[in-house]
Amino acid sequence: KALENVYYPCVFSVTLAYPNEAFKKPLRGFGNLIPRSMGVRTLGTIWSSCLFPGRAPDGMTLLLSYIGGAQDKGIADLSEEEVVNQVDRDIKEILCRKDWEGTPTVVGVRKWPRAIPQYNRGHMDILDSVATGVERHPGLFLGGNYVAGVAFGDCVQWGVDTAKAAAEYVQVK
Repeated sequence: KALENVYYPCVFSVTLAYPNEAFKKPLRGFGNLIPRSMGVRTLGTIWSSCLFPGRAPDGMTLLLSYIGGAQDKGIADLSEEEVVNQVDRDIKEILCRKDWEGTPTVVGVRKWPRAIPQYNRGHMDILDSVATGVERHPGLFLGGNYVAGVAFGDCVQWGVDTAKAAAEYVQVK
C-alpha cells in the first residue's frame, strides 16, 4: 500500500527524424537539456544519430525527446499527435533554421503514465514503511527507481547490491 503513495508523473518519449539541412548547424554531441525558464515544454533531446552513427539514413538526424514531468501534469491529457506537434515546435525553435518549414518523420512515440518517481516531502517515510513491510517477509526483495535514484547508474548499483543480498539469503536457506 505504501508504494501507491510514490508520485510518478507522466512523460512521453518522442523520436523524430529531420533532414540534416533543417538544423542551424550540424549537431555534434550528446544532446540538449532545456531549462523550464525558456518556456519550452520539451524537457530535453538526445541526439541519437550523433551518439550512435548509423541510426539514421544518410542525410538524416534522429532525435529522441522527452516531454512532461512533474511540472507539466497536463501532458497526460494530450493525444500522441498533439505531443509530437509540441516536440516538433520546440525542436524547430531551438535547433532548426528559421527558414526550414519541413515536417519531421515520426519514428516513435511512447507514453509513460508513471515515469520518474518524485522524491517529494514524505518520500523517506514511504520508504521506511515499505522496508518495515519487507522485513516481515524474509526473502522478498523489492526494487525500482523509487529506492535509490532515477539515474541508470543508481538503478544498476542498487541491483548489484541487492543481488548480493538475495544470493546470500538463498545460500543460507
